[in-house]
Amino acid sequence: MTETATNNATEMPYLEDWKTKDSEVDTSSAPVFPEEDAVTTIELNKLLPHIAIYIEQLVSPKLPKNEAVVIKLNMLETKRLSNPLDVIIEEDDGGFVASAVDFPLFGYGDDRIEAIDSLKFEIESLYVELMEDDNFSEEWLSVKSFLKDSVIDS
Repeated sequence: MTETATNNATEMPYLEDWKTKDSEVDTSSAPVFPEEDAVTTIELNKLLPHIAIYIEQLVSPKLPKNEAVVIKLNMLETKRLSNPLDVIIEEDDGGFVASAVDFPLFGYGDDRIEAIDSLKFEIESLYVELMEDDNFSEEWLSVKSFLKDSVIDS
């Protein structure tokens, strides 16, 4: 049986606000002279969406072992996606593999989160490489077109 999970806080609406927090930062509470190695409000606001997703995953029900999970990926490492990508996460030899459904790319990790992060890195790296030129096979040109339409370059 395949469970479907998303990285949207449907059961915890208060987390949704933090996950979609505007990039515009309220600097009125930022210290005028921050101490050395102090975390600024701007840095914290960049981390809040990731923290909210992490908290949501901690409190979500535990998934049975050896069950494939399908999630919707909304963000890469530094870029957003206009349409979520379907990702299948499966257990594999003591680790996990996250595979993109729409093109042949995967990430591997010791846990599901690490596998997803690895896949995000691979997708973003592929996107950068494909945008450099058009000297690719038809298959990779179609992936390039798909990514060009899906990745929001901001």
